[in-house]
Amino acid sequence: RQATEGANQSAKAQGVELEIHWIVRDCFAGLLRCSPIIHQLFLFERHGGIKGFIRLIKAIRAHTYDFVVDGQGLLRSGLMTFFARSKHKLGRKDAREGSFLFYNATYAPQKEQPHAVEILQALLQPLKLQSVPQIPLTLSPNISEAFSDYKGAILLFPNSRGPKKEWPYFFELTQILLERTDKTCIWLGQNLPQKVPQHPRFINLMGKTALSDLPMLIQNAACVIANDSGPVHLAAALGKPLVGIYGPTDSRRYGPYPVADHIVFQAPQQDLK
Repeated sequence: RQATEGANQSAKAQGVELEIHWIVRDCFAGLLRCSPIIHQLFLFERHGGIKGFIRLIKAIRAHTYDFVVDGQGLLRSGLMTFFARSKHKLGRKDAREGSFLFYNATYAPQKEQPHAVEILQALLQPLKLQSVPQIPLTLSPNISEAFSDYKGAILLFPNSRGPKKEWPYFFELTQILLERTDKTCIWLGQNLPQKVPQHPRFINLMGKTALSDLPMLIQNAACVIANDSGPVHLAAALGKPLVGIYGPTDSRRYGPYPVADHIVFQAPQQDLK
């Protein structure tokens, strides 16, 4: 998303107006609707079955594109690329599950261990656009009155995609922050940990926010502390002070970008996969 916005700005500087259509999993659509550069969203229904997939393909085939870019590199995204109407179908050189069979060309960064953002930047080479990620990212969030007053708070995201990626001491960390600072501490996410701080400056928003609420909450925050998860990258893209906590995933390749601009705590090297 950052690389795409950088490319869009480069195109405008060259007098070219891009029209960007984006395929997104339905549960993430709310966040992408905050983007002013995406003209149309197509929803991939994860639990929609074959009928849902056919609906998606019909919607895609209603358009003809100059370029189709597969940034995921899996079979399902490869099939979407195959069915799209375009003479130029581009994909990752490290694509898996046979998805490379559906591309005209593949691209990769010219370095041994690229960051995930740099892998996606390489896909924009044939557009001949300079795709420097734009920071802060431009988003137009829907401002919810319920959350509009939470300014200058510390946002904490205890959740991640699995137990191995979840640091177990957010309760203790929050207690320390409440004792040693005058900041309000807010927990965000979906799965509430067993222990919750009891303090007048602690606010529990676990399970009470939508993805479309996050940009506004993060933009108004003093800083963000999060496990290896989507909010880490959103906070980095919005240019907020950030502490990322990484377990088995290598933060040098999958951490907030640019990695050097943020505080990242990483599990010992032997634990990386």
